[in-house]
Amino acid sequence: MYRELVISALIIISIFLLDRITQNYTDKVINEAIQDLNIVKESIKVKKIDNKEAVKKCNEKYQKWLRYHKYLAFYIEHNELEKVETNYISGKSFIETKNYENAINELEKTIFVMRHINDKYSVNLENIF
Repeated sequence: MYRELVISALIIISIFLLDRITQNYTDKVINEAIQDLNIVKESIKVKKIDNKEAVKKCNEKYQKWLRYHKYLAFYIEHNELEKVETNYISGKSFIETKNYENAINELEKTIFVMRHINDKYSVNLENIF
């Protein structure tokens, strides 16, 4: 009886511990990616950088996102991550074609989806019930 109770308690503790670790990683990654996108978006808005520099920055941020994507894919639904990538690539292509208004809209959509992922996978009463 006690053996089963101890094993059950260890399993429950492990679940909560692993959830906390994944949540902290997701928070860190999503907040960093949103910060990067905001930098690109703001620099495009105020036309601080030329087109080549904007494309270069966007490619750097996208490569960074792909590194994070490998690990996020272990525990986040793939269709959610695909939404981020689709919007990101759309924004990047609009930057390449110098259509900055649509690029900003796509980058804002990307930020929205990232925030949604972060909210969806956080542990709170709203998600439990």
